Amino acid sequence: MTTARFHFASGNLGKLLAIPKYVLSFVFSWFVPRSHLQWAFGSGIGVGEGALALALHVRQTQTDAVVFWMVSNESERALAERHDFIAVERNSWRGYWVTLRSGTLVVTHGLGDVNRFGVFGAVIIQLWHGAPMKRIHLDSPVTTTVTGPRLIRSLLRRMYERGSQQVSLYVAGSIDAAERLRSAFRVDPGKVRVLGDPRDDVLVRQAQNPALASEARASVLEELGLTDAGPDTPIFLYAPTWRDGDDDPAIPVAAEIESIHSLLTDLGAHLIIRSHPLGAGDYDPVLNERVHMLGSDRVRDITPLLGAFDALITDYSSIAIDFALLTRPIVWFAPDLESYTLGRGLYEPLEITATGAVERSWGGVVTRLERLAEQGSHELRESQRSSRALAERFHAYRDGASAARVAEYIAELKRPAHELVPNPAVFFESFYGRQVSCNPLALDREIAARHPDLDRYWSVTSERQAVPEGATPVLVGGKEWFAARRHAKLLVVNDWLRHRFKRARGQFVLQTWHGTMLKHLALGRPNVSLRTRLAIRRESSRWSAMLSQNPHATEQFRKSYAFSGPVFEEGYPRVDRLALANAGSGLNPVTVRASRAAVGVPQSKRVLVYAPTWRESAVAAVDELDVTALAAALGDEWVVVARGHTRQHSLGGYNIVGEYGVIDASKHPDINDVILAADLIVTDYSSLMFDAAASNIPLAFFVPDLENYRDRERGFTFDFEGDSPGPLLTSREEVVSCANALARDGRAAEWIGEYQGAYAAWQKRFLPHDDGFAASRVVSKLEECGALASNTALASSK
Repeated sequence: MTTARFHFASGNLGKLLAIPKYVLSFVFSWFVPRSHLQWAFGSGIGVGEGALALALHVRQTQTDAVVFWMVSNESERALAERHDFIAVERNSWRGYWVTLRSGTLVVTHGLGDVNRFGVFGAVIIQLWHGAPMKRIHLDSPVTTTVTGPRLIRSLLRRMYERGSQQVSLYVAGSIDAAERLRSAFRVDPGKVRVLGDPRDDVLVRQAQNPALASEARASVLEELGLTDAGPDTPIFLYAPTWRDGDDDPAIPVAAEIESIHSLLTDLGAHLIIRSHPLGAGDYDPVLNERVHMLGSDRVRDITPLLGAFDALITDYSSIAIDFALLTRPIVWFAPDLESYTLGRGLYEPLEITATGAVERSWGGVVTRLERLAEQGSHELRESQRSSRALAERFHAYRDGASAARVAEYIAELKRPAHELVPNPAVFFESFYGRQVSCNPLALDREIAARHPDLDRYWSVTSERQAVPEGATPVLVGGKEWFAARRHAKLLVVNDWLRHRFKRARGQFVLQTWHGTMLKHLALGRPNVSLRTRLAIRRESSRWSAMLSQNPHATEQFRKSYAFSGPVFEEGYPRVDRLALANAGSGLNPVTVRASRAAVGVPQSKRVLVYAPTWRESAVAAVDELDVTALAAALGDEWVVVARGHTRQHSLGGYNIVGEYGVIDASKHPDINDVILAADLIVTDYSSLMFDAAASNIPLAFFVPDLENYRDRERGFTFDFEGDSPGPLLTSREEVVSCANALARDGRAAEWIGEYQGAYAAWQKRFLPHDDGFAASRVVSKLEECGALASNTALASSK
């Protein structure tokens, strides 16, 4: 049996050898205009996948569109022309010219689905071929496999990254799938949109209309010559994924072949084997009158025919996620689970995706099929439930309208940016969009209350993030995000703007920053290179004004960013809640209970918050205290709440093991909840030390690396050791002793003891303006300088 195999190594060699062609084509593309009416479609499997569904929709709804389909052989040409597309050989000169002239290119596997040399400057839509289960593209080590020195491998990786950046839109079926695509292609969140997978529209219709599924069944039976099979004849599909040209480990041995044949005979069933188009296995020994091959040589696109099958057997193939839409049984079969996980890699353990057992042999598969064949069996009900759960997780839309949704969004991509933000607006961003928090959030509340008719946009990195009521989320790096930044009248940010932002005439940028600084930053850091110095000055020139918490911060901002513009020294809006919760005689107990509930802390427990700052050299969450060991030492009376720095969320959370009371609140949306839930706050060099003092909660500092951090890593802007409002501790035992002293005392003021005077001096020095009304004063400042229209002006304009 002839097998078609693809190897990344050989494909990558071709990429490297083609570099001169890429360079010449890039230059040539500057002189060739693209037609917005011309579309070029292609797919790695031929004429099919989501590209076909979208092409049919475009042809039906856009009568002036010219639709080309890029083909590689005569059979593909015939199929494309059967759909009334203009078929063009993708690797011909005409294929190059059509690709170069088309305004919109649609692919499913990669840029090579069209003519890869003609893609520069086009609107490129990547309809990835299924929700990723196995690691893909740059998430998998096999993708950049090539023999040669490190320089060659580095060049190849840069080519992959450059190709990813050329794509205008990646389409995902769900948030989970979107997050995996963002990781695999190393693109900004806004380049990946959850719109539904057009290739699955047909399956949604089959699930809703059994007659359509019956038509798919009839097509499969006719293709295999099984026209005598009755409507109740069970038909099973086995569809393994490919293994980069390696042998298929699931080829059954003689004893397994016998059990497969016996089962099919007993059930009067048929097994259809569908090897992956890029790597078939030798299944000839198992074929008989009840076992049949349905390879890509006979049916290139299997997705529209999935309604024909009563059950699916697969391993790591995304076909399982498509099939789940039918809520029919899936038997997971992965004989090489360990080696595949170590080699190609999976985005999550297969047992989690499967929500149950994964078979490791054909014997286990046969047993599962026997149980599933029993109508009304527990096994059948559970399998259907698992399929339904899988569909709910990976298909945000189950309406059969994904092709239409994608077409509508492509039209949005082509709209002028100013039309996306037609009214005066405010753009908010906190920590590069990773959170909806900090000073921008507090100012959003005040602005929304005083200017309810103003459009508000929030920068986010995930669809999972909730934005304030009435605001519009915009994903970082997407067209809407760029449009909101470019056309908003006021921008409120707490970190660098990046992406080559240039402040437009009439725009006002308020840089709130995200804390009073103990450690040096920007120009104040040691050994700052000339390139970094230039970048710092360029960044601060983008700001119209800065927000400062206190005189010390004002002085440091002036020095560290060479900032000569206005500084609003009004206190921190994000601290308003802490200040208002502190009634002088203690924290408001209602507020404390609400904060503990929000963090998930039992009301009866004492709470130690551990909130270290980030480290430039860290490869994991900073955990010098070992939160699990700390919780064990503190005992059942305490709960440890760990809060990692936002800059290191990508390094993973805290390694919480055992039964001890530890809560990882690193991604909790409001750090004020974490502060207000605490009986004791332990930090190191984090600016949390300033905000938390507004609440009068005891502070302690775990600083075993004090000398190194002070003298070599960042340096301090004042005498931290002399002015500290709490003890400087260097061992876990000392932290436990402090916590126990607090528990014995029962009163924060008494526990502070010798630090009571230092704590009061700290508050006077660093929190002189934090009285609970900073947000109101800052918004008034913005109104005074014209960044926001005053309430009086708004009223008169109406």
